[in-house]
Amino acid sequence: MRYPLCLSAMLLTAATVAGADQAVPSAGKTVLDAKKACQIAVPADWTTDTSTGYSPGKKATVTVHGLRAGQTFEDGKDAARQGMKPIKIVQDDAKRLMYTTDARNLGTAGTNGWYVITNTSPVCTASLTFAAGADEGILRKIADSLAVVK
Repeated sequence: MRYPLCLSAMLLTAATVAGADQAVPSAGKTVLDAKKACQIAVPADWTTDTSTGYSPGKKATVTVHGLRAGQTFEDGKDAARQGMKPIKIVQDDAKRLMYTTDARNLGTAGTNGWYVITNTSPVCTASLTFAAGADEGILRKIADSLAVVK
C-alpha cells in the first residue's frame, strides 16, 4: 500500500507546538490542508504556510492533512501508527484517535509530538510537535479544532 509513504512525507513536514502561551481564540487563524478539505485553528499571532501554522519564533508548529478519497478512518489509523509510533493513547474511539509520540525522528525542533485523526469525510489528520514545557492546554485546543472545511 502506498499510503504509509504518503503519511511519512506528511509527517516529515509536521509541526512543533511549543512555547505557545496564548489561547486559540475564535478570532485566530485557520490553517487549511493542501486540498482545502480539512482545517485547524491556531492563535492569531501565528504565521501560516501551506497546511502548516507556526508559533512566534517557530517554536511550535501544526500541520493539517486530509486523506485521499476512499481512505477510511481505520486505514488512516493503521498507517498513522506505522509512520508515527504511539507512546500514549489519549483518545481512541469511533470519532477520533489522538496519541503522543516521539517527534525527534521527524527532524523538527520539537521532541514531543501529538497525532490526531478524525472520523470525518474526508478523514482529517493533524500532526503537532513541541519541546518540553509546552502549554498542553493550548495544544489540546488546537488539536480539538481539527475539522472538515465547511
